[in-house]
Amino acid sequence: QSALTAEGTAKRRSFVDPAVSKGCSDESVKTVMEICLRCLAKEAVQRPSVEDVLWNLQFAAQVQDDWRGDSRSSEESPLSPSQIPRDLEDDQ
Repeated sequence: QSALTAEGTAKRRSFVDPAVSKGCSDESVKTVMEICLRCLAKEAVQRPSVEDVLWNLQFAAQVQDDWRGDSRSSEESPLSPSQIPRDLEDDQ
């Protein structure tokens, strides 16, 4: 938690794998760390729903794509419905 409230990015980056840290924006790292901390709350009512976790991870991925200057569209994101196997779509 102290890494999230610390000034600057150095403390936050110290918690991230160096191989990952080199290619990540600080904002996406911070978003992922925040949702992870919320998932670890002692009281179940304080923990986020699965939908909230997914939304935050999608947001972090979009921030990351924008930071890298990717030209990929949202259809190519890892959680895109276009990438759900056909047999799973039938169940929805």
